[in-house]
Amino acid sequence: MKGLIKYLTRLAKRLLSFFSYLIPKKNNRIFFKSKPDYSGNCKAVSDYILANKLDYEIIWSVKETNKSNTFISVESGSLKSLYYYLTSKFIMTTHNEMIGIAARNQTYISLWHGMPLKKICYLGEFDYLGMEDYSSKRIATSELMRSVISACFREKANNVYVTGQPRNDYLFSPVALSSLAIEARKDDKILLYIPTFRQNNEDRRYSDGKGIDHNNFLRVNDFDLESLDNFLSKNKIHLLLKLHPYEEVYFKNKKSLTSNITVIDSGNLASKNIDLNQLLPSVDCLITDYSSVYFDYLLLNKPMIFLVPDLIDYGQSRGGFTLEPFEFWTPGDKVSTQHQLIDAINEAVFGDDKYINFRTEMNKVINHYHDGNSSKRVVEFFLEKNK
Repeated sequence: MKGLIKYLTRLAKRLLSFFSYLIPKKNNRIFFKSKPDYSGNCKAVSDYILANKLDYEIIWSVKETNKSNTFISVESGSLKSLYYYLTSKFIMTTHNEMIGIAARNQTYISLWHGMPLKKICYLGEFDYLGMEDYSSKRIATSELMRSVISACFREKANNVYVTGQPRNDYLFSPVALSSLAIEARKDDKILLYIPTFRQNNEDRRYSDGKGIDHNNFLRVNDFDLESLDNFLSKNKIHLLLKLHPYEEVYFKNKKSLTSNITVIDSGNLASKNIDLNQLLPSVDCLITDYSSVYFDYLLLNKPMIFLVPDLIDYGQSRGGFTLEPFEFWTPGDKVSTQHQLIDAINEAVFGDDKYINFRTEMNKVINHYHDGNSSKRVVEFFLEKNK
């Protein structure tokens, strides 16, 4: 039965793709879709087009539409959204949305949502199950990452362009933390903890571990919120917590956990038209695990710490990492307990920056471009040449 359903689904996609080919396309219309709405690489390209008043009609497919004088937003899954998809010359997404019904007279541009450290798609242990090969234009940040993207999606390497990630343009146009009403003291050091998900609350089948239990967002055995808060207060440190969108439900409607720990959620960022990367220049030290955000943060050459209490189990669940060994490709202290994390923070924020040269060399390998022009390159490579 599953095989029949899969066959019928593939057939329906091919029929819709053929039908789409017969529909005239508007040569300057771009259909954007990202997860979460209005975020990441797609948002950066959209913002660039609007800021430079380029001759493109922007369509955003989103869960909740908003009124805008600069672009059209349509509800995802609606007939109106399908109409704009079928009549757009360009499709630009972060998660390969609707790639199976793209027509030959459309240019599908998969910007993805980060350069992967964890194995995904055809490199993954299970991700490839049920996948189908759909070719598109894709981007990478360097020749090394070009090879990784090509392998992950079984894409021809000459369809992967080294442009840099458009979202990294935001690193060069920062916004103040006060824009999100973050009440940090004036002389506080700012830390950002941004882990990848373990439990996929949108589809539990694709989880890589357990969810957050009893507010233990660090996922360590010695978690003590009061002790952590006392450390932050004593040392004049403010911690920003940004969970993966799949896990934001754990602290839904919570703006803070303590006076020194502020929760940032995707909805709040979107409502204020702010991208997370616009906050990174204000961060003194990044704490992460297996998230691709550290590839972005390398461009700022600031300290980072890798909190990986489940390194062995997580690595096994993904079948390893795209870049191995993990210890070599992560230019910062690796810690697995709250006690170790506090020691690492003291060293990174108040001690000697022992990884500065390591980060510099790593950045050369991961990021070919060290500027704020990735959106411009995407527009020139994929849109202007194919109008």
